[in-house]
Amino acid sequence: MRDVTIVKRYAEALFEVAENRDIVETVRAELHTAKQVAQNDAAFLRFLSEPKIGLDKKKALIETSFAAGSIEVRNTLKLLLDAGRISSIPQVADAFQAMFDDKQGTVQATVYSVRELSDAERQTVAETFAKKLGKQAVSIDNKIDPTLQGGLKVRIGNTIYDSSIKNKLTRIERNLVNVSK
Repeated sequence: MRDVTIVKRYAEALFEVAENRDIVETVRAELHTAKQVAQNDAAFLRFLSEPKIGLDKKKALIETSFAAGSIEVRNTLKLLLDAGRISSIPQVADAFQAMFDDKQGTVQATVYSVRELSDAERQTVAETFAKKLGKQAVSIDNKIDPTLQGGLKVRIGNTIYDSSIKNKLTRIERNLVNVSK
């Protein structure tokens, strides 16, 4: 829990600076890129986490790797490095994205389905949950899950809305077992 709070503080500080400089969208995009690098380039994180390599060399790598980006993002990455939290780049990016979405009145949703949703289905799900949550929009990331057997499972933040056939059958089975006791 403590790590989540600390990571959120980095994101909040960066968000405040980005808002003051009117570069929130730019910083959000750059953090997304940093997150992708951290998640997909194991050598990058290994280098930055190696205790035998000096901080100066690590900071130089950050400077060259993100030279095209903003000084705010580079400085945040260096702060994470100094604090021994460089592996927290994805969590900082996610926390920043959540603040950005909240400011925009949107929310991110992961929708699990047996097959890829059509554009019309995506729009219906987005509109339904936007209304339900009092948000202006819902951004959907559709993931295929053949174990659902039909229906949908929607994850928004830490809440899961499960209308899958598998879940409905499990509830029916549970009710039948409870009735027969």
